[in-house]
Amino acid sequence: MSATITLAPILVETGSTDSEGRLAYRDGRLVGVLIQLDPDLHGELGVGLHWFLEAGFGRAADEPRPPTFPTLDAARRWLDVRTAPVAPHRAAKTRELTPHCAAAGHSPSAGWCGTGLAPRR
Repeated sequence: MSATITLAPILVETGSTDSEGRLAYRDGRLVGVLIQLDPDLHGELGVGLHWFLEAGFGRAADEPRPPTFPTLDAARRWLDVRTAPVAPHRAAKTRELTPHCAAAGHSPSAGWCGTGLAPRR
């Protein structure tokens, strides 16, 4: 495991008492927002004071139901695995998630090139 996931404290407006959070970065890019679960709200479920991925970005967003994490180190390890660079042999499997313009070899920043996912090949 690499030590590329860094966590920065932040308060998050969640609409509940779950407000202590951490911004999770991998190599300077935001990959997630973690929230510490309030024991008064979540203690009966056995996850009070655990950490929850409130929002994930990039491949961290692909997990439909991320687990809760008893420690920040556990959350960091999980994010590290989920956001690790994709090996070339795995990149072909994610090609259907590539925008049309990128699949055609065009830079999305070079101007509008269509929206949506590339067709499956």
